Amino acid sequence: MSFRLDLVVIEQQQDQSRLALTLHNLSDKPLTQWSLHFTFGRWIDSSSLTHGELEQVGSYKILASDRKEALKPNDHFYTELSVGTKPFSLLDDGIIDAFISSGNKAPLITPLPVEITAFGLQHPPLKRHTTPLEAAAEINIIPAPQHIKALGGNFTLTPNTAIDVDTPCAQGSSRWLAAELEALLHEKVEVCDTGSIHYQYRGHLADGAYQLLVEQDDIWLIASTETGFSHATASLLQLLPPYPSHQADTTYRIPMVEICDAPHFSHRGMLLDCARHFHPVERIKCLLDQLARFKFNVFHWHLTDDEGWRIEIDAYPELTQTGAWRGPNEPIQPQFTAIGQRYGGYYSKQDAREIIRYAADRGIMVIPEIDIPGHSRAAIKSLPALLADPDDKSVYRSIQGYSDNVLSPALEGTYTFLAQVLDEICDLFPAPYLHIGADEVPAGAWTDSPACHALMGKHGYEDPKELQGHLLRFAQRHLSNKGKRMMGWEEATRGDKVSKDTIIFSWLSEEAGQTCAQAGYDVVMQPAQATYLDLAQGDSADEAGVDWAGRLPLEQVYQYQPLAELPADDPAHQHVMGIQCALWCELVNSQSRLEYMLYPRLLAIAEVAWTPPENRCWTDFTARLSGQLTHLDHVGINYRRCE
Repeated sequence: MSFRLDLVVIEQQQDQSRLALTLHNLSDKPLTQWSLHFTFGRWIDSSSLTHGELEQVGSYKILASDRKEALKPNDHFYTELSVGTKPFSLLDDGIIDAFISSGNKAPLITPLPVEITAFGLQHPPLKRHTTPLEAAAEINIIPAPQHIKALGGNFTLTPNTAIDVDTPCAQGSSRWLAAELEALLHEKVEVCDTGSIHYQYRGHLADGAYQLLVEQDDIWLIASTETGFSHATASLLQLLPPYPSHQADTTYRIPMVEICDAPHFSHRGMLLDCARHFHPVERIKCLLDQLARFKFNVFHWHLTDDEGWRIEIDAYPELTQTGAWRGPNEPIQPQFTAIGQRYGGYYSKQDAREIIRYAADRGIMVIPEIDIPGHSRAAIKSLPALLADPDDKSVYRSIQGYSDNVLSPALEGTYTFLAQVLDEICDLFPAPYLHIGADEVPAGAWTDSPACHALMGKHGYEDPKELQGHLLRFAQRHLSNKGKRMMGWEEATRGDKVSKDTIIFSWLSEEAGQTCAQAGYDVVMQPAQATYLDLAQGDSADEAGVDWAGRLPLEQVYQYQPLAELPADDPAHQHVMGIQCALWCELVNSQSRLEYMLYPRLLAIAEVAWTPPENRCWTDFTARLSGQLTHLDHVGINYRRCE
């Protein structure tokens, strides 16, 4: 590599860090008129540089030399800079990606690659967090069923094993089971009237509840709803051994058991951020297989953000022609990784339908998120004539470092855009919900906009922040007319303009969710400190992830209990619909890293969401987890090892 980049912490205080950046020219040629392009997750005080001139948009930084002379061979450029945030403690806090352009700041030529050395931290903790596990149990179902009884003996899968379905509610689950069994047996599994695996309808069972009975010659999966049958199927699949018996006349033996089970919470979800990094359809299907196996029933699909618009909208093809792509020569600047090239992707409507169908067969509802009014930079860059207000001189910077990412509530185009997008999304996704985002509108937005001031005067608003509620109220009414219920992050309640029909997702803290529940909102608990799986899994500096909300080891995930500080009879508990985890993907750009961040913590979330707190036991969970790790090995999942 001809160029090397070092970043070292030289001084740290509680809210201020001083760093040294060094670019080495290791080539045999001088570097002229150069600029260094790199991504770095924190905002740099550009006035603090000792040398060079800095431009930055989001995580994307362009550092140009303030010297006229070239950077000579075997010479280096050195500058110091300041960052006004908490101290650095992770190697992932360093420079993510970098390249050099020579001649201009927006390269139309091939970028020059740069080797990035490990982030130089001050006294980083090195001890890796471990989680001792109990020996694997004989039956390792996660989440723990309410009632399970081992009966002794086995049901043997044979080439003649077939599936018998007596209700339309089980059609999807039977397709899922058939696909899984065919992958094991390498033979077609018939669905007929004389099968030995029976799906049977029993109307007295609650939604999501199921019974599973494995006998020597028959297996009975009993439920009253599609989700109940999917849960029964998930338990049956977990009873399958990960490897064949290695006997000539037998392939797989399923232990005989009796299970009666039902979920504690109705909403058991996972959010995947596909806006920061694009995750292809097959990757999402692999994730859905595991979500269904562990009885999640909601896939929250984060489809739009500042860094990318990922869903096809017929009325506005520019959203995917422009908004789905970023790069050094694109309207949307590079961010995070792959910054020296055009990067991105989007889901066609046919892709979305395929994922919706695939999820439905596994008992999972897909809830789309279109994030407004903040986090809208990709949309604004795609449709500037419709969404950008040239007279708005407001000065703000979002937490991610953008000064142009907020929709204007005073533009007619904003409402035209929202109505069309929401209509198409509502028609595409059958779920009765649509998540509208509503988080992280930065202070200063709309404060120096003549049109916004006029709108405030018209409605008697005293604070520009009330304009968010104005816009969200429009979205809520529009969705209600389409038969959909609006969901939003906790900031949606600010300004008190959306109705209590809005479902609130608490992400900033447990207390925020409690406040919303006590105010009468239905809530889904998703506090970052317990459910954000992009958080690092231990204190070691080389742990992958972020730590803005702390570190999140497996044990801490498992111990989470929503509104645990409130008395059991507090009415707020009745407003808790369930629990959700999230994988935000600023740093997640591959299958292996996605799996490493999710597993095995995803299994802990599954049990927290399904099993009542009084029935949970950490040591029992670790024994069952030991058994499940064999499954993860078998299917090739790159989980973080516990020991």
